[in-house]
Amino acid sequence: MNFSYETRINVLMHQYHFRFDKGLGQNFLIDGGILDAIVEKAGLDQIDRVLEIGPGMGFLTEKLGAAAGSVTAVELDQTLCTILTEVFREEPQIDIVHGDALKLDFAALDGETRKKGFDKPFKIVANLPYYITTPLLFYFLEHKDYWSEMVLMVQKEVAQRVAASPGGKDYGVLTLMTSYDADAEIILKVPAKAFRPCPNVDSAVLRLTKRDAPPSFVKNRKLFRALVKAGFAQRRKTLSNALKNSGLFQEKTAVSDLLVKCNIDGNRRGETLSFAEYALLANTLAGEGQNEKS
Repeated sequence: MNFSYETRINVLMHQYHFRFDKGLGQNFLIDGGILDAIVEKAGLDQIDRVLEIGPGMGFLTEKLGAAAGSVTAVELDQTLCTILTEVFREEPQIDIVHGDALKLDFAALDGETRKKGFDKPFKIVANLPYYITTPLLFYFLEHKDYWSEMVLMVQKEVAQRVAASPGGKDYGVLTLMTSYDADAEIILKVPAKAFRPCPNVDSAVLRLTKRDAPPSFVKNRKLFRALVKAGFAQRRKTLSNALKNSGLFQEKTAVSDLLVKCNIDGNRRGETLSFAEYALLANTLAGEGQNEKS
């Protein structure tokens, strides 16, 4: 088709009796320049395999299929899967999978593409549905063995939280737990007008590059995560009070002892601590045999 993306949406909607589902966060990117920029930023070649989440009507899928050797596009909406299967019926490098991204069987997807001769880790490239962006990020991080890089369109505020620096209002649990596994940077800002239907917020494209190891050594990831959550659970409280109210310590005096051992001022706020300082707290606590309460 040589039509504009907006025209293509209208044609396909009419042909397949499709209606946008707000509950699935369906906002389709129709700016060709931004679509090209996303593919360029992903740095694809013919030996790469791509995992796309929420392909919509396939505008990004089309460009990914031209740049990469293999594209697996996972779509929850059955009508969109029907449309995509028809649109890409003569594109053997593009596989359309009907499924829930939060229940992806990464091992199975990995096996299927390896059968076709692709053995590099996936590059995940996607315009993520806003309503499940954070759960998807954490799910992908849990399966980091299967990917090397992610280039993700997300709500601007989420991008700012992921890529934030210590001390700011955007810095929090999402920042630290993402940085445990990946380097994050905002590589593109995208206005709401680039989508149909037009969302109420602007977007941004994040690039997440997998780390071989966290920024600082962490003995116990579970304990590190618990301390990070405790540090941000009551942002207006001092770190000392936040930890004392976290339920992680048998005795409140243990918090003061821990902070003294780590040379961290308990009057600071949790959002001022760096990854290395949270790692120090967690490692010191782990060294004392302290575990989370079940």
